[in-house]
Amino acid sequence: MVFNGLSAKDFVSDVDTRISYSKEVTRAITTKSKTKPFLGSSENDTNAIIKTVKKTCEIGNYVGIELEDELVGSGATGNVTLDASSEELKRIKQFIKVDRFQHTVPSTYDVVNQRSATKFLSTSKTALTNWGTRKFDKIFFSAMSADCTNVVCANNYTTHDCSNIKKSDVLTTADVEEARRRAELGLNGITTNGKEGEVPPIVPVSTNQEENAGFYEDLPVFIMLVGTNSARHIKNDSNWAEARKDARERGKTNPIFSGALGFWDGVLLLQVGTDTPRSSGILTSKKDFVGFSNVKNFDLSTYAGESGQETEINLLLGVGAAQIVVDMGVAYYNSADKDDERRMNASIDRVYGFAKTKYKASENDGILKDSIFDGNDYGVIAIVASTGL
Repeated sequence: MVFNGLSAKDFVSDVDTRISYSKEVTRAITTKSKTKPFLGSSENDTNAIIKTVKKTCEIGNYVGIELEDELVGSGATGNVTLDASSEELKRIKQFIKVDRFQHTVPSTYDVVNQRSATKFLSTSKTALTNWGTRKFDKIFFSAMSADCTNVVCANNYTTHDCSNIKKSDVLTTADVEEARRRAELGLNGITTNGKEGEVPPIVPVSTNQEENAGFYEDLPVFIMLVGTNSARHIKNDSNWAEARKDARERGKTNPIFSGALGFWDGVLLLQVGTDTPRSSGILTSKKDFVGFSNVKNFDLSTYAGESGQETEINLLLGVGAAQIVVDMGVAYYNSADKDDERRMNASIDRVYGFAKTKYKASENDGILKDSIFDGNDYGVIAIVASTGL
């Protein structure tokens, strides 16, 4: 059958259609993603939680991302000139491996006329957009939760071992205060010989809030993403009433405040939900790690509490907590089914790299080996609390 001058097969697979749908799917995934408020608008966005770098890259490539000078502000060591020190700092990089995520949906009916072809294009775009959004977000939450080097265990702040968390150790304002203290001072809660371990301080996000008085207030905040159960428990904390009131006022004009639970001790808590089969969100110790095919799997049960008590891995984030390397947008394809050309398959794929920011001296000729930045997360703290279930 021919319509609009094209067969059904050619209509669905038309190049202009593919380009149009590729752009629409890219835009829709970005808009619907829970990471949208945190993505850098450009490579020059120095206030973003997720730094965005555009590079020409292919699957399997390692892309070196230059880290900002303040990441290694302690400078070079040894008897070197100032020029030599400056040159070394410029070469410090994090290496991120590029991979692809992809998915295909088949038509459930014959594509034999314009109506069925148009319907298939529409339904496939919606289904693939929803899948792509969940996949991207699940990769984000997994990457940020894996192998955290600074962990606040609810109700016990002198260890990173979560196995002592009991059912009653749910998220409280005291846990938020401890996470903020560590973020601001660059400490990890672990004491050796009477001295707490030093780690990279986390840089708060700076937000401009228009006040009724007619001026802008520069408000530095740490962002904390919390799961469904943790949100429920902290709202039952007797200290929480004032936090809710403050968040409502500050959330009027800034999109980063969308979904705000409240503002406590310099930390803005955002409820992003808990991971389910149909929605991305905060991971629990009983969930599966989701990464790229070439990323080593991580066992989230590491964060389980006493006798396997399920916990939520809430995340406090600051500027530059993660890096994303992007080349092109989402690619959208249509093709005939190999067994029946009346049936079609629609697919998307995207090539990019994603990782939380972590400097490794071993990948940089040993520069700043054993410094506070070497091997430590740069902008994230895990706040692990019981689900209470």
